[in-house]
Amino acid sequence: MYFYEHFIGMRNFIIVFFFVFLSCNDNNADNKTVIQKSDMNKVQQHAAVLKLDKLSKEKIKTWSEYESATKNLEQFLSISPNEALNNALTLSEKMKFLKDSIRPKELLNLSFKTRVNVLENETLRLKDMTLITAITAKEVNTQVDKILSALSATNSKINIIYAQLEVEQDIEKIH
Repeated sequence: MYFYEHFIGMRNFIIVFFFVFLSCNDNNADNKTVIQKSDMNKVQQHAAVLKLDKLSKEKIKTWSEYESATKNLEQFLSISPNEALNNALTLSEKMKFLKDSIRPKELLNLSFKTRVNVLENETLRLKDMTLITAITAKEVNTQVDKILSALSATNSKINIIYAQLEVEQDIEKIH
C-alpha cells in the first residue's frame, strides 16, 4: 500500500512539474518575441520626380487638375505601402480628372495623351492592388515607383513641348 500511495503522489508531482515546466517555457518564448514593424507600414523613400521648368509652369498654371493631381502625388515620394494603398482610390480619381481635362491646346497631341494614359494606367494598377489580399510591400513600392516614373515622363514631355514651341517662335522671329 505504501508503494502505491507513494507512486500516485509521485505521478501527480511529475504531471504538475511537467505543466509548470511547459508554462515557463511558453512565457520565456513570449518574452523573447520582438515586435517588428510590418513591411507594409515602413515608410519608403522613392526617387524624386522630374519637375516642370519655369516656362512650362507658366504655360499650364490655369490647368487646375494637373496641379491637384501632382500635389496628391507628392505625398507618394515618402509613403508606406499601406498608405499608398489607402490613397490609391483618390489618386486614380485625380488622374482620371487630369486625363479628361487637358486644357492647354499645345498639349492636345497624341504623344502627350499617351503619357497621361500611361500615368492613369499605373495609378489604376495601384488601385487594383487594394483588392489583392496577398500583396507584398515590395510589389506596392514597385508600383509607386512606376507611377512616379510615369509622372516624370509626363513632366518631361510638357517641358519638351514648350521648349520646342519657344525655339520655333524664335526661329520665326528671325525670318
